[in-house]
Amino acid sequence: MNDSIAYEDLAEKVYKSLKEMILSGALSPGEKLGQAELSKRLGVSRTPLAAAFSKLEKEMLVELLPRRGGRVRQLSHKELVDLYDVRLRIEPLGAAGAASAVASGSYSPQIIQDALAVYRSAIDSGLTSAIKRADYEFHLLIMQMSSNEALFHIVSSFNIVFICNQRGLLKPSIQSLAEHEELTVAIAAGDPVAAQAVMMHHLAGARANLVAHPDGGA
Repeated sequence: MNDSIAYEDLAEKVYKSLKEMILSGALSPGEKLGQAELSKRLGVSRTPLAAAFSKLEKEMLVELLPRRGGRVRQLSHKELVDLYDVRLRIEPLGAAGAASAVASGSYSPQIIQDALAVYRSAIDSGLTSAIKRADYEFHLLIMQMSSNEALFHIVSSFNIVFICNQRGLLKPSIQSLAEHEELTVAIAAGDPVAAQAVMMHHLAGARANLVAHPDGGA
């Protein structure tokens, strides 16, 4: 029993490590994931690595190759637009839930305000990678505040898929910041109707820019 628990814990650690490497850009879309190399790099056997690959495949982050390990999944432009269609339907739900959580006292409005400050600092840095990461954390926090665990896990994976496949930014930073500020105000005020509407507008604009720029960046 203890051996089984230890194995599951190790497989989960490997899964989280690989997911972070994909999010950070340490592993790029289309990059081959050789089991021997990664086993050595992460200091684990191939068994927990294979379990992590299987989990990441279900989340569209890894594509398994018969007898060749796997590779980071590289999405087509249509697949990226399809992902945005999913985001448009579920993230407004999360925004409404986050605002309701603030209204009920489950979360302090300071939490989302602090996340906005991190996003603003990332924009001030001018680094695309930092802006993408801060944007990911901002949206994921909103899903976490909604207390919808399924929604949190879906957005956690889908948004990593999108970030690692998107070369540029879909909107000028100043525009994204203004929309994040508006979203923060609605959530901090505990207004689920406004939060849902702002999130819908925010994502619809990004989707329109994505459709207009099939080369991967605005």
